[in-house]
Amino acid sequence: MLKFIQYQIDDDTEAQQALEKQVSAGIAKNINSNIAAFREHIPSLVDIIDSHQIQQYSLFCTKEQQLNIVDFSTGRAFYGVNPQQDVSEELAQYFKAASYFSLTDADGQTWRRRPLPNSVDVMLVFGMGLGYHLTELISNCRIRFLVVYEPNLDMLMCSVQTHDWSMLLDTARALGTHIFIQAGSDASGITSELAELLQFDANLHDIYVYRHQFHPVMDEVINYLMENSGDLDKLTKAKPLFAGYQHALDYVPEHAPNTAATYQENKFSDSQAEKKFAANMEALQRFYPEIYQSMLEYQPANWFLVEDHNGQANVFHRRRQAFLYSDLEVESREISDYFISHPFKDDVVISQKGGGKLWRYLHFDIIENLKPVMETVLEKQTRLPSEVDSLLVFGVALGKHLDKLLEKTVVNNLYICEPNIDLFYASLYIIEWSEYFYAADKLQGRIYLNLGGDGSNYFYDLMAQFYQVGAYSIADTYILASYYNSGMQKSISDLRSEFKVVLALGEYYDHSKYGIAHTYHNLKNNNKIIKNDLSLVASDYFFDKPVVIVGNGPSLDEGFAYINEIRDKVILISCGTSLRALYKKGITPDFHAEIEQNRSTYDWISQINDKNYLNKIILLSVNGIHPDTSELFRDTVICFKEGEASTYVFQNGLQSRGIYPASLSYAYPTVTNLVMNFCIKWGFKYFYLFGVDLGFIDVSKHHSIHSSYYSQSGSQVYDYFGQHGGGIASRGNFRPLVFTKPEFDVSRKLLEQAISHAGRKIEVYNCSDGVLINGAVPLRPENIIIEDVNVRASSLQKIMQLSCYSNLEELADDIYEVYSMENLAATMEQWQDILRDNIKSQKEAKSMIRIQWELLRKKAVLDDDLTFCLYHGSANYIAGILTKLAANIDDKSDKKEAIIAAFNRVLELWRYYLAEGFRRYSKAPLGLDDITVKDLFEKDNQ
Repeated sequence: MLKFIQYQIDDDTEAQQALEKQVSAGIAKNINSNIAAFREHIPSLVDIIDSHQIQQYSLFCTKEQQLNIVDFSTGRAFYGVNPQQDVSEELAQYFKAASYFSLTDADGQTWRRRPLPNSVDVMLVFGMGLGYHLTELISNCRIRFLVVYEPNLDMLMCSVQTHDWSMLLDTARALGTHIFIQAGSDASGITSELAELLQFDANLHDIYVYRHQFHPVMDEVINYLMENSGDLDKLTKAKPLFAGYQHALDYVPEHAPNTAATYQENKFSDSQAEKKFAANMEALQRFYPEIYQSMLEYQPANWFLVEDHNGQANVFHRRRQAFLYSDLEVESREISDYFISHPFKDDVVISQKGGGKLWRYLHFDIIENLKPVMETVLEKQTRLPSEVDSLLVFGVALGKHLDKLLEKTVVNNLYICEPNIDLFYASLYIIEWSEYFYAADKLQGRIYLNLGGDGSNYFYDLMAQFYQVGAYSIADTYILASYYNSGMQKSISDLRSEFKVVLALGEYYDHSKYGIAHTYHNLKNNNKIIKNDLSLVASDYFFDKPVVIVGNGPSLDEGFAYINEIRDKVILISCGTSLRALYKKGITPDFHAEIEQNRSTYDWISQINDKNYLNKIILLSVNGIHPDTSELFRDTVICFKEGEASTYVFQNGLQSRGIYPASLSYAYPTVTNLVMNFCIKWGFKYFYLFGVDLGFIDVSKHHSIHSSYYSQSGSQVYDYFGQHGGGIASRGNFRPLVFTKPEFDVSRKLLEQAISHAGRKIEVYNCSDGVLINGAVPLRPENIIIEDVNVRASSLQKIMQLSCYSNLEELADDIYEVYSMENLAATMEQWQDILRDNIKSQKEAKSMIRIQWELLRKKAVLDDDLTFCLYHGSANYIAGILTKLAANIDDKSDKKEAIIAAFNRVLELWRYYLAEGFRRYSKAPLGLDDITVKDLFEKDNQ
């Protein structure tokens, strides 16, 4: 089921290297011999082999000293640990039940099998693998024409390094077998190729099919051949289009069980299974009534519970003729045993980077002191503990491995995500879910079921569950994938990234403190706040005016002329550092947007030493924008940024006074995300993106050369490559490939989400030579056509007047003064009491973490105590570290005392963090951030 390479190699690195050394000489010998054989028998393959560069599949040596194929993009092996045995067993089944179709005789069946005759005219082989099956086939059956389809040339290369093609081709010549290698072909041209075969022999009748590899397109081709048996026109003259099996629920690994399609479906029937199903349904009705209702009349769509070759339960994909298991009992035991001895737990708590320009923040000061503790003490968990706080299971399949796992491990919180409801339905007949549900209820444990969907909502659904026990518990969460599915693996990868964000990149103390202070001052300064209800302006012709969003990507340099040309017909919005580039070109935007909270934005914008220019522009931003930055512009319009402490404090305060400001969900991580969401909320319909590259073609040209990232001489003001690296490959908007960085990739995804979730029809045109943004139409600037807006459109001034709240300065103190310094002081004293004593055992450590979380949750519901708002993100992060350390305190380990000492060192730093945070807050509760990046520009001007 999983077949990951780590299952098949030796855990001892030196032993594995020795095995690889032993087989390497044979590989070199095979290559030389096989190329000589191809030059003699199939010379057209020689140039293909010589020029091909491995891209996805390559060889590795198993611990059984056999060569196998690994997909290095996923880490999955093609065969089991003994490939030759796999092939022999597969062929033994095939010789008894070979699939075939007829060119002339129709029988109305969708699939047909019979024992393989001693001789056949034509055999179509789908998949090269290592090539062992080819020698076996021609040795056991006299085949006139052997046609081999292999869509991926990497597979051919693996076979050339492994198999004896010289012997295979010599044997074929001696037996009169003509071998045609269709390298790089997925057989989608099958009808033309069958027509060609008829030119060799017009009397061809039955054609045999041997599948050695599942492939989305080749499987559809095989279905077509089987279903149209006997229809010569469809088999040789039609031009069918094969899209392939693309849906995630149709995914089948390359060499799944029943590859040769020898199985004749046999319905699963078992009286004990029926009893389990009834008991499970009764338990679902009690604990999960919605799931119960969905299972009552459920009919599987793709995967069906059957009895397999071994007489065991299995699930079978009818269209693709594939099993999920090769042996249910054996694989379930292997999955459980391997996970117990090699548990996967992500190191999400030690991945936070330093603060950069924010190095003076208290949070990043603590981070620097924590790193040595974490790096020297913690190691990868080598064995699953006997008790686990949280286990995330992706893909339950038939669930037998869960039975075996939960016999040996106590799991307090079990989270199950199964995108394939067919499989969960089948599991109701196989394992006793009812026992787990009742046990969890009795012991106050938690079993969370997330069924169906494509995995895109896993993060939000799971975080809602984690917050009930404390988001810090992510740090002691184990992850088990029960079977491999490409779509599910992506969801798991995305989820791990999101978890890292929650613990490592959440809103820490300094951000919360300054966000509250800045929002207070922005209210006092009478900055405008956009309303949530915009019905008064929704139908105004003003919003027919296109919005041009200008980012600071390198392709902006090619777009200035076009922006100038359409300037008077659009609303122009500059993002971040693109403002200086526009200024240098004599272009004044209607709006400028910023999202960063610290004062560095003031320094960047102040590079434009022209107050009159800035005074023509309106600032768009979020509530936490630095007041000094706001003062640079003619006016400021802000919205609230969801999920932040400052939003919680002031938005709630305004709403309780009958004022309902807008808030944005996806206003991060780049300024472009803010602008797109802001403008969609406001009501605009048409968008053109310039310089929104979210990547680069050349890492030395990462922004517009006219922006503040470059000096007057054209050199970079700081080493961009050193700070951000060379980038990761991504699909381009106007070219096949560009490079991006993780932050930009998140930005792209959230832009796509904003476009798709706009709630109404909008048109977005991407005129930037950067990454492709799904939902935005690639449009070369020279092809832009913009018509004049209806003369009845209101003015910008009128629209702002109707869209925004103003004159709210008196409410700033009313809202803020509700939060008592005395209440905060009392809570901090309580908190320090909880943390006062060092711990001596795992039990004490876990108790302390739990009690701390309970205190924080209690304070979260109070409207007069800022503790939760100030410390929630930091507490999650530190509690995550403490949780990770607590999980590694083991009475049987010789590292127990070292880990306890590390826990108490983190505790000491956390006490200081809380005390120092309170001291800084009480000294200047409404003090503004004073970060500066002036030195970047002073160096340039020297």
